[in-house]
Amino acid sequence: MSVRFPTLLKMASSDRSTTTPDTPPSAPTAYSCPISITEIQPHLYLGNLFSSLRSAVLEANRITAVIHLMDGRCQWMKPSILKIVPEANHLYIPCLDSATMDLLPFMARVCDFIEEHARSSPGGGGGVLVHCHQGVSRSASMVIAYIMRKQRVSVDDTLAAVKAKRRVRPNPNFMEQLRVWDAVGYQIWQDSAGTIPKPEYQAFLDKRAIVLRSLGLTGDEPIGIQNL
Repeated sequence: MSVRFPTLLKMASSDRSTTTPDTPPSAPTAYSCPISITEIQPHLYLGNLFSSLRSAVLEANRITAVIHLMDGRCQWMKPSILKIVPEANHLYIPCLDSATMDLLPFMARVCDFIEEHARSSPGGGGGVLVHCHQGVSRSASMVIAYIMRKQRVSVDDTLAAVKAKRRVRPNPNFMEQLRVWDAVGYQIWQDSAGTIPKPEYQAFLDKRAIVLRSLGLTGDEPIGIQNL
């Protein structure tokens, strides 16, 4: 089954994303780095860190909610940002782009957040921005997970459709998790309390535990700031 996306109206020519250097590249700040944001589906945007930091970008794309997949925060609490995207409309997921990071426990929450804010926007016209540092691996994985659940389509079909819009490349660990997400029917737990993993998720956790032990890790190491 293929994923069908409406024609994208706001699309740059060469790299299929909107990239705008705001100042000369001499100053390595959030305001001098390229901004990259792409509308993957109506009202669903995938971008890099810098797309979340510029109020002009948020306003131009009618962004009313933002999902941050980062290991730290920058300037998201600035008054100029909160005026456009209030604090309640920010979801922060502490995560790394690594071979051991487990995104699966966050996928349902991210999917629900996107659905809630897409519906709650006035006239359904607000946009949700999902971003990580580059908009290539972590945030792309979450956007793929959302589309898979929403449209009930396979990992490969969804990845191909998203790649047609933006250059994304979820790391191998996240690709494996997306296949688990598909196998468990978009619900990783057997029980409503979320304490008993489905067999496919448990198999992933067992494999991950071996890798963590080999690296001298537990998987419980703190990641960045835990909330906005």
